[in-house]
Formats: sequence, C-alpha cells, structure tokens
Amino acid sequence: MVKTETNVIEKIPIKIAEGEVLRYLGYQKKLSLNDSSHVHKVLKEELEQAYPLLESKGIYCFLTMISISQNGVIRTGQDYQFSVNKKIINLIQNAEYLLFAVATVGAKIEEHTREWFKEGQYLKAMVWDALGTVAVKTAGQWLNHFIEKENIPRGFQLSRYFEPGSDDWDIQEQKKVFTILQPEKIGVTLNSSCMMEPAKSLSWIRGMGQNLTHSCRDEFSCDYCALPNCAFRKK
Repeated sequence: MVKTETNVIEKIPIKIAEGEVLRYLGYQKKLSLNDSSHVHKVLKEELEQAYPLLESKGIYCFLTMISISQNGVIRTGQDYQFSVNKKIINLIQNAEYLLFAVATVGAKIEEHTREWFKEGQYLKAMVWDALGTVAVKTAGQWLNHFIEKENIPRGFQLSRYFEPGSDDWDIQEQKKVFTILQPEKIGVTLNSSCMMEPAKSLSWIRGMGQNLTHSCRDEFSCDYCALPNCAFRKK
C-alpha cells in the first residue's frame, strides 16, 4: 500500500558538477575541464562560497489516480482535478498513483546573483545563476531517487516527470500542485504569474503504476524534450 501523506525532506545533499555549470554557461564538454581558463577559475572560487548558502529542501506526496478522460481531465483521491494535454495522457494513462513533488535550494543563491549584477560583476553573476540552476536540478534528481528507493513498491514503475509551465502542461495548474503539497512549508511560494519563489525551485508530477505504457528511469533526460536544438541539450 502506497502512503499518501505529505513528506518533507530537509537538507538534501548536493554535489554540484562543475562540468554541468559550464555547460549552462555555454561551454562545450571539451572545455569544461580546462583548469587554465579564467571562467573555470572563477567557477571554482565561487563554488566554495555557494555551498554554505544552499538551503536544499523537498516535499512530496502520492495521490490515488481515480480516472483520466480522453480530453485530459484527471481525477485523483481527495477530489482533486487536473487538466493535461494528450502527451501526458499517453504516458500516465495506466498509472495507479500520481507523485507530486517540489524541490528548492532557497533564495540566497539568487540574492548573490542580483548583488553581482548590481556591482557590474557580470561573469560572477552568470556563474552564480548557473550554479543555482545545476544545484536545484541536482536536488530534484536526489529527491526523485530517494522517493523511488523509499516509497516505490516492487514491480511499480514511474513515468517521466512533467512540470507546470513546460511544453506539456499549463502553468496555471501550478496552483493545484501548491494546494496539494503546500510547499510554503519549505519556503516556496507562488507569485501572481504562477512562478515559484525562490526561482531556483522545481515542481513536477509523475505517474506510478505496474503497467505504465512508458516508464522512465532517467527522469531528467533530454530524450523527451520538445526542443531538439536547445543550447543546453546533453549530447
């Protein structure tokens, strides 16, 4: 039996991959280990400053999947209802549960980024912004793997993940995710545009069941992205 109560995870462990940060800065992999480059030196210096400022937390829960209609209306336990597109329908139509999750690294990374921009230190500002992006993606990956290890019954599979505001899902649905999870408990709120604050936060859902049409072990893979020419695509 899958437990449906909300769970909060404090202090998600994060190891920021320097190569990933450089990738978000627009560098190719062959340049990411170039210790003599000025950018890499700045990155190493700023990385040491960034780690103590990370406030990495997560929150998640499962809801029972009641039904999903052909026009994309999902009904779950506790009388919640969502509207999704055809792509999501195809990938979670056999799910027995829906996983809802939010991860964040807090606001201090953003605060430092803004300060560097104000001071005209644009390289440092961009490095800090990329650091925050990689950090929150790492936190999301850690939380997903933790959930799989601690909560997924034998024989169950997980679908790929879906984020409100992505190509797959209207950002207005973010309000429903927040109603269910109440990520305010970990310091994450929504603004009037349904954007999360702090911005270095992620929210997502995943289907879970024994007979999913498509399961996905690498939940942050580029394989499912609708932007084949994205500058940040992993090769």
